[in-house]
Amino acid sequence: MAVEVLFEDFSKLIELQIAFADRFKCPEVFAVAFLRPERKELFSELEKVLKEVLRETDIISTVEGNIFLLLPATDKKGAEFISRAIYDFFKGEVVEVYVDFPEDGKNCKELIKNLEEKTKNKFGYLLEKYFKE
Repeated sequence: MAVEVLFEDFSKLIELQIAFADRFKCPEVFAVAFLRPERKELFSELEKVLKEVLRETDIISTVEGNIFLLLPATDKKGAEFISRAIYDFFKGEVVEVYVDFPEDGKNCKELIKNLEEKTKNKFGYLLEKYFKE
């Protein structure tokens, strides 16, 4: 079961995960994901399913109908698998975008910037307002 945190703390947890990777080289990779149901009625179900199926080391945070995940020790292949499983389970009614460390960014700012760009390019959603410094 995933751990839920306040969205205000989400960026800090990304920074903490990077610090662990830098200091202990464990885990060396992790993914950050953005999910949003196409229909508002699906939000509660999506959130419930994610909390139940994700690992106890995974982090979930919600804000304004959006879900953000921090998936420690999850590489690009693992993130693609999770993304596809969610997409299929909800019959394509979930927007899902992910980035992974260190490939898509070596620090929190780069990861968030790439997540924002991928989300904007793929779906037209603007995430910048959630990650203002």
